[in-house]
Amino acid sequence: MAGSRPCRICKQWFRPDARAGDRQRVCGSESCQRERHRRACAAWHRRNPDYDREERLRRRLTREVKPAVSDPLVVPPMMRWDGAAARDVVGLQVAVALEVTAQLLWDGVRDAVRTQAHGRDPIGR
Repeated sequence: MAGSRPCRICKQWFRPDARAGDRQRVCGSESCQRERHRRACAAWHRRNPDYDREERLRRRLTREVKPAVSDPLVVPPMMRWDGAAARDVVGLQVAVALEVTAQLLWDGVRDAVRTQAHGRDPIGR
């Protein structure tokens, strides 16, 4: 176990928790833990500068649809996608291409699942 060491925030000496051992650099006081968390979040945001913008865009492009049945195959993914918002972001041609591609993929997955549910081989053997 590590011996006493100074806290990187308040500079007071402390004994690290036995479970953290050599990894603990900050004492257990609430203010130091809050500052450690703030610094860690700031460092994460510096390493991932576009995350917030991408997440807002993801939320804008995805609608929340609550199906009447809990089966995820009941609500196609395209019903959870806001095509108008996507067109604003990437343009009409790209949005339409994405929509058609996603619909084709959805149709293929849905048909394969139905085929398997009926006990047939999806390849047709």
